[in-house]
Amino acid sequence: MHLLVLQSFGKESEYRRALLTILSFWAWYSGPAERVRTVLFTDQPEFFKPLVGDLPVEYVQLTPEKIKVMRGGIDFLHRMKIAVIEEAFHLHPGADILYVDSDTFFTRDALTWMESFRPGRSFMHLLEYQFGECRDMPLPAGETFRAYLNYLENNKLHTSKGEEQFGAHSESWNAGVMGLPAKASAWISDVYAITEQSYPSTLNHASEQYAFSLVLKTRSELLPCDQYVYHYWYRVKKQIVDLLLAEAFSGDFQRVPLADKLQLAKQLTQQLPETFEHHILMLRDNAVQAFTDNRFTEGYRHAFRALSKSPFNPQFIKDVLYHAKRHLASS
Repeated sequence: MHLLVLQSFGKESEYRRALLTILSFWAWYSGPAERVRTVLFTDQPEFFKPLVGDLPVEYVQLTPEKIKVMRGGIDFLHRMKIAVIEEAFHLHPGADILYVDSDTFFTRDALTWMESFRPGRSFMHLLEYQFGECRDMPLPAGETFRAYLNYLENNKLHTSKGEEQFGAHSESWNAGVMGLPAKASAWISDVYAITEQSYPSTLNHASEQYAFSLVLKTRSELLPCDQYVYHYWYRVKKQIVDLLLAEAFSGDFQRVPLADKLQLAKQLTQQLPETFEHHILMLRDNAVQAFTDNRFTEGYRHAFRALSKSPFNPQFIKDVLYHAKRHLASS
């Protein structure tokens, strides 16, 4: 059996994102339904139950007390991901896990991916960088990334294998999507150990991701799975999705037949990657980011496209004029 595992709590926009994740999996999936069970960790099961119909969803209630325990003694939000995966393994011994963050959606049938699971093989969304690339990240944004590299290079980590040394050539993989064979349940204690040793010293918000990366890379063959799932972690993309889902999943959506819900979810997953590229919020953000990096020609190009779509946004116009003056002053 394979478990589709995710967590969603806190606010309605998060619930709608998780709903898209679940519906998109089942919209694309062509295999036997009995081979997959969705395990959803949430503080609001009642939000989902009327919306997922007869899909095989198992709910694990997240209470404030449970969330506090999952955050652990280091009080780290993303430690919850480790706890969620650990509990899913305990609930269904012998099952493989497809873990997905709620800011994801499937873009193709996961059956081929599931059939490629092996005891000595694991998956993370994609390779992002080697830790050595953090050495010269600009400050202040790069402070915690430099701190993590420094921690790896100057400390041995204590795991079930004893003392392990990692360094600049170790890799960070995106943990928004993971494929974990049942055997990976034996490695969870090491993911905890590395997270709990490194986070207090670095305060890096990706400490749990780094721990998964280090453990899975050294315990298994680690492969990407981004061809199956889109991870829209960037804040502007989340804003775009929230706007679209507030409309798509509103009104009478609860009474829409499940087949039609799945069809709508599939259409959204086909449209969203292109929607991101052309949405007014993304065009404005691309312009500001380009200007901030002194890529003025690119900034003007994005700004022109944004203003062509929506010319009356005082704050954006103010931002463009500010950077145009900077450009002129530096010429």
